Amino acid sequence: MIAKIVIIDDDDAVRDSMRALLESYGYDVRDHASAEAFLGHSEKDIGCLLIDHHMPGMTGIELLEHLRATGDQTPALIITGRLTLAIKSRVDRIGVKVLQKPVKEEELVRLIEQARSK
Repeated sequence: MIAKIVIIDDDDAVRDSMRALLESYGYDVRDHASAEAFLGHSEKDIGCLLIDHHMPGMTGIELLEHLRATGDQTPALIITGRLTLAIKSRVDRIGVKVLQKPVKEEELVRLIEQARSK
Protein backbone atom coordinates (compact mmCIF):
# COMPACT_ATOMS: atom_id res chain seq x y z
CA MET A 1 0.00 0.00 0.00
CA ILE A 2 1.26 3.48 -0.85
CA ALA A 3 1.83 5.60 2.25
CA LYS A 4 -0.33 8.70 2.59
CA ILE A 5 1.62 11.74 3.71
CA VAL A 6 -0.24 14.83 4.92
CA ILE A 7 1.51 18.21 4.75
CA ILE A 8 0.19 20.98 7.00
CA ASP A 9 1.85 24.29 6.17
CA ASP A 10 0.50 27.81 5.62
CA ASP A 11 2.99 28.54 2.81
CA ASP A 12 1.56 27.54 -0.59
CA ALA A 13 5.00 27.29 -2.21
CA VAL A 14 6.33 25.01 0.53
CA ARG A 15 3.27 22.74 0.28
CA ASP A 16 3.52 22.58 -3.50
CA SER A 17 7.24 21.82 -3.59
CA MET A 18 7.01 19.25 -0.78
CA ARG A 19 4.05 17.60 -2.51
CA ALA A 20 5.96 17.35 -5.82
CA LEU A 21 9.03 15.97 -4.08
CA LEU A 22 7.14 13.33 -2.08
CA GLU A 23 4.98 12.30 -5.03
CA SER A 24 8.20 11.71 -7.00
CA TYR A 25 9.09 9.15 -4.30
CA GLY A 26 5.73 7.43 -4.79
CA TYR A 27 3.87 8.80 -1.77
CA ASP A 28 0.16 9.67 -1.88
CA VAL A 29 0.20 13.29 -0.65
CA ARG A 30 -2.56 15.46 0.79
CA ASP A 31 -2.06 18.98 2.11
CA HIS A 32 -3.79 21.58 4.24
CA ALA A 33 -3.03 25.29 4.69
CA SER A 34 -3.63 25.28 8.46
CA ALA A 35 -4.06 23.09 11.51
CA GLU A 36 -7.72 24.05 11.60
CA ALA A 37 -8.20 23.01 7.95
CA PHE A 38 -6.61 19.64 8.71
CA LEU A 39 -8.84 19.12 11.74
CA GLY A 40 -11.88 19.96 9.57
CA HIS A 41 -11.17 16.99 7.27
CA SER A 42 -11.39 13.37 8.24
CA GLU A 43 -8.13 11.96 6.90
CA LYS A 44 -7.78 8.19 7.27
CA ASP A 45 -4.79 5.85 7.00
CA ILE A 46 -2.13 8.54 7.29
CA GLY A 47 1.44 7.25 7.11
CA CYS A 48 3.03 10.46 8.43
CA LEU A 49 2.14 14.08 9.16
CA LEU A 50 4.57 16.83 8.12
CA ILE A 51 3.59 19.81 10.22
CA ASP A 52 5.00 23.32 9.99
CA HIS A 53 5.34 24.83 13.45
CA HIS A 54 4.89 28.55 12.76
CA MET A 55 1.36 28.96 11.38
CA PRO A 56 -1.35 31.52 12.12
CA GLY A 57 -3.91 30.25 14.60
CA MET A 58 -2.90 26.88 16.00
CA THR A 59 0.84 26.16 15.79
CA GLY A 60 2.17 22.83 14.62
CA ILE A 61 3.11 21.80 18.14
CA GLU A 62 -0.32 22.79 19.45
CA LEU A 63 -1.90 20.65 16.71
CA LEU A 64 0.28 17.69 17.60
CA GLU A 65 -0.40 18.12 21.33
CA HIS A 66 -4.15 18.21 20.53
CA LEU A 67 -3.90 15.03 18.43
CA ARG A 68 -1.93 13.19 21.12
CA ALA A 69 -4.40 14.31 23.82
CA THR A 70 -7.21 12.72 21.79
CA GLY A 71 -5.27 9.45 21.44
CA ASP A 72 -4.12 10.00 17.86
CA GLN A 73 -0.62 8.53 17.56
CA THR A 74 -0.12 9.14 13.82
CA PRO A 75 3.61 9.38 13.05
CA ALA A 76 4.64 13.01 12.61
CA LEU A 77 7.52 15.38 11.99
CA ILE A 78 7.56 19.06 12.96
CA ILE A 79 9.26 21.40 10.49
CA THR A 80 10.33 24.94 11.34
CA GLY A 81 12.44 27.73 9.94
CA ARG A 82 13.11 29.13 13.42
CA LEU A 83 14.14 26.39 15.81
CA THR A 84 14.40 27.50 19.44
CA LEU A 85 15.18 25.61 22.64
CA ALA A 86 11.54 26.02 23.71
CA ILE A 87 10.30 24.40 20.48
CA LYS A 88 12.89 21.61 20.73
CA SER A 89 11.88 20.94 24.35
CA ARG A 90 8.15 20.72 23.55
CA VAL A 91 8.75 18.49 20.53
CA ASP A 92 11.00 16.20 22.58
CA ARG A 93 8.23 15.84 25.20
CA ILE A 94 5.81 14.75 22.48
CA GLY A 95 8.38 12.31 21.14
CA VAL A 96 8.71 13.41 17.53
CA LYS A 97 11.59 14.79 15.52
CA VAL A 98 11.91 18.41 14.51
CA LEU A 99 13.51 19.44 11.21
CA GLN A 100 14.89 22.86 10.44
CA LYS A 101 14.14 24.46 7.05
CA PRO A 102 15.52 24.11 4.51
CA VAL A 103 15.23 20.33 4.81
CA LYS A 104 17.43 18.14 2.64
CA GLU A 105 15.44 15.81 0.39
CA GLU A 106 17.20 12.63 1.50
CA GLU A 107 16.87 13.52 5.19
CA LEU A 108 13.15 14.23 4.84
CA VAL A 109 12.42 10.90 3.14
CA ARG A 110 14.63 9.00 5.61
CA LEU A 111 12.89 10.57 8.61
CA ILE A 112 9.42 9.94 7.14
CA GLU A 113 10.28 6.27 6.75
CA GLN A 114 11.81 6.18 10.23
CA ALA A 115 8.70 7.76 11.77
CA ARG A 116 6.42 5.34 9.91
CA SER A 117 8.36 2.30 11.12
CA LYS A 118 8.01 3.08 14.83
